[in-house]
Amino acid sequence: MSQFKPAKGLSNQHLQSILSSTGPRKLLEKRRASVLLKTAERHVLTTPQGVKLLGFLTKSHTKVASKGLAIILHGWEGCSESLYVLSNGQKLLNDGYDVFRLNFRDHGGTQSLNKDLFNSTRLQEVVEAVKYLCERFGGGHNVLCGYSLGGNFCLRVANIAKVEHINLHQAIAICPLLHPTTTMQKLNTGFPVYEQYFVKRWKNSLFKKLQHHDHFDYGDKLKKLKTLDQMNEFFVLGYTPFKSLQAYFDAYSILGESLSQLAIATTIIAAADDPMIPADQLDELFSSPWLTIELQEKGGHCAFIKNWRLESWASDRVSELVKQQQEAIE
Repeated sequence: MSQFKPAKGLSNQHLQSILSSTGPRKLLEKRRASVLLKTAERHVLTTPQGVKLLGFLTKSHTKVASKGLAIILHGWEGCSESLYVLSNGQKLLNDGYDVFRLNFRDHGGTQSLNKDLFNSTRLQEVVEAVKYLCERFGGGHNVLCGYSLGGNFCLRVANIAKVEHINLHQAIAICPLLHPTTTMQKLNTGFPVYEQYFVKRWKNSLFKKLQHHDHFDYGDKLKKLKTLDQMNEFFVLGYTPFKSLQAYFDAYSILGESLSQLAIATTIIAAADDPMIPADQLDELFSSPWLTIELQEKGGHCAFIKNWRLESWASDRVSELVKQQQEAIE
């Protein structure tokens, strides 16, 4: 297994996590992903349930036929242009894959597309989108990658891929959300910048929703909410079918038997120093012959920044895993 070894001065978990999505990396990663971005085709998918999801397809520019399709899922309040998505997407594009960067409902400026609010239990619309993409644009080797909450969705999709007849051959989750209750506790009590970041991003998204859908009346209340606990209590109890926060969080936890139906090659890449996802909970996942867990000592949350050019080791590792699996199925 490839080992992540950050450059000198880049070992700190918080530095890793913050540098991965802020500061100079924004300019550097968008420059490195220029082909992925400039040649992308905009697609609005409509699922059988009538849900509309926005994504971007970039077709391989290699002289030989595409090896297959790579679908990439971002994290909570991220989007199809999150830096880890761009890094991973450009790497797989260079490897000869078509790349589709999918936005979840209400992410990536898509608040106008659907009447109801996003929540993390809306799995079926993602399943339907992935199934359609594999049928419409897929090839000999189709891969689903996800980061953080996107990693959680990635694993839940992979778990039922065979049952749902999705033409998916491999799944890779980077720092996936495992147990929402624990992660919310980490965000509430850990390094304050993380909770402040998610409160700000979530509130901005919810205010944008109000601009497009006048059947919501939560505007005045939203202004008064200051913490993730307050926001979760208000929106989960008021705008989902769940009667308690615990029931909601349990509904998208992947511990215990949740991954017992896995039947495609699946890998989790995680960091022991992740400030949001406790590594010891990896031991509570269902032990499946289809699941491989690669735990790195360092890396922070969805970061794995390997050098001062702020390049991603995780993108390199995903590329290696995809190549290995592609060779295995030939």
